[in-house]
Amino acid sequence: IDPKMQPAIYRELKEMPQVASVSIRDASVGSFKNTAGKNRMHMRTINLTFAIIIALGVVYNGARISLSERSRELATLRVMGFTRREISTILLGEIGTMVMGYWFAWGLTWFMDQEVFRFPFVISRSTYGLAAATVLAASIASAMIVRRKLDDLDLIAVLKSKE
Repeated sequence: IDPKMQPAIYRELKEMPQVASVSIRDASVGSFKNTAGKNRMHMRTINLTFAIIIALGVVYNGARISLSERSRELATLRVMGFTRREISTILLGEIGTMVMGYWFAWGLTWFMDQEVFRFPFVISRSTYGLAAATVLAASIASAMIVRRKLDDLDLIAVLKSKE
C-alpha cells in the first residue's frame, strides 16, 4: 500500500466487523528479531556466567590439589629460606602452565574429525580476549585464596617429621 494512505487503510480495516485483526509484516518481523536478539543475549549471559563459575572452580580445584600435594615440599622450601613470594611463584607458575586451552581445543577438534561430521577449528579474536579475561580473573581469585593457605603452612611440623 501507499505509505501515505497506510494510517487511513488500517483505521478502516480495524472498524470492519469481519476483520479479526490487522498486522503489519515489517512490524511483526522486527518484533521477532528484537525478541530473538534479547533471547540470544540472555543465553550468552547465562553461558558466560557458567563459564566463569566453571573456570573458577577448575582453577581453584587445581590450585588446592597442587597445594595439598606439595605442602610438605613448599614448607620445606620455606624452612630453607625461600620467601613466600618465591613459593607462590613455584605453585602458581605450575597452575599457569596447566591453562593450555588452545592446544586442548585443537586436539579435541582433531579427534572429533570423522567422516560423518566435522567441527572446524575456528576461534575469533574476541573469544581469546574473553577467555583470557575470564581465566585471569578466576586465576587471580584462586591465587588469593590459595596464597592465604600458603601463609598457614605449619613449618614446625615439617621440621619434626621423620621422613
